[in-house]
Formats: sequence, structure tokens, C-alpha cells
Amino acid sequence: MSILDALKLKNFETEINGLKVAIRRPSALDMIAAAEFHATNPSKLGAWLVWNHLMDGDKKAFDNMDEVLASDGHAINMLADIIDKLYAEGGNSVGQHNKC
Repeated sequence: MSILDALKLKNFETEINGLKVAIRRPSALDMIAAAEFHATNPSKLGAWLVWNHLMDGDKKAFDNMDEVLASDGHAINMLADIIDKLYAEGGNSVGQHNKC
């Protein structure tokens, strides 16, 4: 990861359980939205992060939070941890999120 990738919001590509995934880096507006969501729904922040940042081509991989919550919990938690670290690329993390 480079600072230019983070500033240009270049998707972060990684592998989870042998599957290549693309994760949209958080913008400043995402950081505000994540903090607001965390304030009212801290136990679902991990699922929210995955819903907002896991990409399927140029669109979100999940249509809604219910789809995320109905998915493999272990994989969602792994993705949420990766996404949370992307929030910290430019400073502090959103916060210690509870698992989805």
C-alpha cells in the first residue's frame, strides 16, 4: 500500500479464503458515516464496513446489510478487520468494532 494509493482511493485487492476480493478504500465522507453508524450500532460496524466497501466490479458486492449479516460470519469478520485497517491508513482507525 502506498500513500498515493490511499489518497487516490485505489481499490485494495487481497485474498480471503483463496478468493480474490476488491475493497474500496474509505473516503473522508465514509469516515464520517462510519463514525455516525458506530455511535448508534457498534455491534454491526463490521457488517456495515463490508457492505460499504466490498466490491463486485464497480458496484457493492452486497445490496443491503441483511445480505451481509446472513453471510459467512468468519469471512465477514476477516473482511471487516482488513477494511478497518484501511480506515487507519491516513490516521486513526474508526474504533474497535464489535464483530458482525
